[in-house]
Amino acid sequence: MKDFFAQQRMEIMDKSSDNLYMQIVEDIRNAIRKGQLQDGHLLPSERELAQFYDVSRVPVREALKVLEFLGVVRHIRGKGVFVKKIRMQQVLDHFDFMIMDPVHGLLDLFEAREAIELQAVRLAAQRRTAADMEAMEAAIVEMQLNIALGKEVDAASIKFHTAIVDATHNQVIQKINEYLSDMLSVSRQYSLKDRIRHEVALGYHRRIQEKIVAQDVDGAVEAMREHLEQARQVILKQVEQE
Repeated sequence: MKDFFAQQRMEIMDKSSDNLYMQIVEDIRNAIRKGQLQDGHLLPSERELAQFYDVSRVPVREALKVLEFLGVVRHIRGKGVFVKKIRMQQVLDHFDFMIMDPVHGLLDLFEAREAIELQAVRLAAQRRTAADMEAMEAAIVEMQLNIALGKEVDAASIKFHTAIVDATHNQVIQKINEYLSDMLSVSRQYSLKDRIRHEVALGYHRRIQEKIVAQDVDGAVEAMREHLEQARQVILKQVEQE
């Protein structure tokens, strides 16, 4: 392991890419496949990995989340992140569907997202509290501010959808969304890549919030359905063009 992270990187990362974290995932994945990283190996800290890949800690943190979601590594509090002993081919195949077949992979993700988020918005409209509404409003305000400043809106969008899931007060739905969110970050990069889409997404968020505030269950579900379908069409067009 020390040899792998001590060596100078042979492959140059595409720093202009929006998916730096996926490049890190793929690099560590290949190291495991080649036996350079094995069961029980302790990975360097976030800071050290960021230095190794010459990036900020943000893509490193996202990469570790994806790897943990896939079961490639495990985080032990107070000790660090370790390579996990598992059937590696199963995990690698699990991630390959997003790399080798992005169109069908994203379609599968959207079907899962619809199953979770349509039920989530239904329950949120019934169960939302004042604190839940404050969280949604804060996410919308953050997204609006980032649009005005020309900044990325992915994080604010995730906060809004997470606030809806939290408003279900259903621990199983919350946990499923937590695991799925790492994979869905790939689709959000596609759907929000075009800045013109930012205002459209914000409009849907406002409409969904209004329906939840009014406890209009059917209206909230329909608004979310339209939001997801519009994003799905944008993603498919972009993926097919690449």
